[in-house]
Amino acid sequence: MKDHLLIMAGLGIATLIMAWLPSLARKIKISYPIILLGVGAILFFLEIPLPWPDPFWPDTWLLYISELIVIISLMGAGLKIGNDYRIESWKIPFRLILVTMPLCMLGVYFLGVHLLSLSLPAAILLAAALAPTDPVLAAEVQIKDMGQKENSLATQFALTGEAGINDGVAFPFIFMAVLVAEAGSWTNFDLSNWFLDKFLLKIIIGMGTGYLIGRALGYFIASLPTIKGMKNPHSFVAISITLTTYALAELMHGYGFLAVFVAALSIRYEEKIHNQLEEKMHSFVEEIERFLLVIWLILFGGSILNGLLNYTDWRGVAFALLLIFIIRPFAGIISMYGLKKPTSEKLATSFLGIRGIGSFFYLAWAFTQTNLFEEKVELYAVTALVVLFSIVIHGLSAPRIMEQLQKD
Repeated sequence: MKDHLLIMAGLGIATLIMAWLPSLARKIKISYPIILLGVGAILFFLEIPLPWPDPFWPDTWLLYISELIVIISLMGAGLKIGNDYRIESWKIPFRLILVTMPLCMLGVYFLGVHLLSLSLPAAILLAAALAPTDPVLAAEVQIKDMGQKENSLATQFALTGEAGINDGVAFPFIFMAVLVAEAGSWTNFDLSNWFLDKFLLKIIIGMGTGYLIGRALGYFIASLPTIKGMKNPHSFVAISITLTTYALAELMHGYGFLAVFVAALSIRYEEKIHNQLEEKMHSFVEEIERFLLVIWLILFGGSILNGLLNYTDWRGVAFALLLIFIIRPFAGIISMYGLKKPTSEKLATSFLGIRGIGSFFYLAWAFTQTNLFEEKVELYAVTALVVLFSIVIHGLSAPRIMEQLQKD
């Protein structure tokens, strides 16, 4: 009974702190995930009897919790964008997806093979898992409110759009890693089947499912008040839409991450939806996302203190630093070549490619599909190191970068 009360007290205090953290973080110019990691470290040292990873989470548990956080965050990102942005505005996000992400994957794959000495399937898996930027931990560099116009800060829109799309687009390459591992070699891997099914078909189904669900629900929500005695649903409907869209897309052989983001965009494109409901839906999603993020970061901090990083060495440190300071920034700059944008915006967008929770989801998903990845613990450790460095490095620099961009 005492342990139960200690857990309640620990989580209660942590979530209470989270209520003021965003405002405090803006004031001291430090992203709040850094502070939450510190809270997790304190709770670990106080020996609060939480289910601390020892030092790894069970694959299935990690899969489900990270999956839930990411899809909720994707719904929030899509609701923030909606019809406030024109097709023309998507040039940078699409370039980040079509150019930056593949270049980052090639760079990670090369380092995985030649620096970390990983096998071919493990290097592909690491490249795919670290390819997407994170819609959860990157919230502070994304669009801040639903009324923000597209020309107020292009960097925020670019990073929001990128994070919303690339979580789904990275999935085919996770499949590739698993299929190559099962095939035993690259020569035995069925590339054409992978491309037609895991890449084209599942992406199309995911986007199509999200669009149809989003437009249908958007129309229904907009039309409901015209019926006598009927009112718009409460804000928690956003969570219902998130879970339903994700599950249906996956059941229909599509990518649920893409479906959720596209559904959120489609709901916002239904112009008759009352702005107040939009804001309530987004606010509710954001509150749930923050609550889950508190728990995840606390346990992540405990996992690190419990020895997670002991499964990598200086090569893992070098890998993480090269990804954050060299691979992502240069790939981002290349993708924006020729665009008539201020150099400061290009540099900021290129550098602020934050990695996070989605990377753990992809690793856990792959490990639940097959046990053929012998470097499992090393992949978890290296990914944890990248995420930790990203939280700290981007967390210290992003607030100042965004403030300077707003001044410019």
